[in-house]
Amino acid sequence: MTTPIKAFAELAARHGGIDPDDACAVQTWFMETLPTLPPDQREDLLSELLDQEAGPAGTAPEPSYPTQVELPRLDTAKPVSEPRFAAGFMVFLKRFLWRDR
Repeated sequence: MTTPIKAFAELAARHGGIDPDDACAVQTWFMETLPTLPPDQREDLLSELLDQEAGPAGTAPEPSYPTQVELPRLDTAKPVSEPRFAAGFMVFLKRFLWRDR
């Protein structure tokens, strides 16, 4: 399981004084400030993130899609066209296999 985004924001708030609700500030801290820290401190931060990898026990992960938007359904989805290479290759195989019969 991946580390929840919330864990990154909390880590930046604790160790960098960053507002955890400001996604841009959190990203900037990880991209600009974190690489300047001493290697042993970076390892400690990485260990802290990895410890939170599974998230808190008994909690469901946050939805990764907009909850205000209805999810598309398969019965209303547009059909996907067959890839030309795959279709052409199947025709070739059929002709090749049936040519001697």
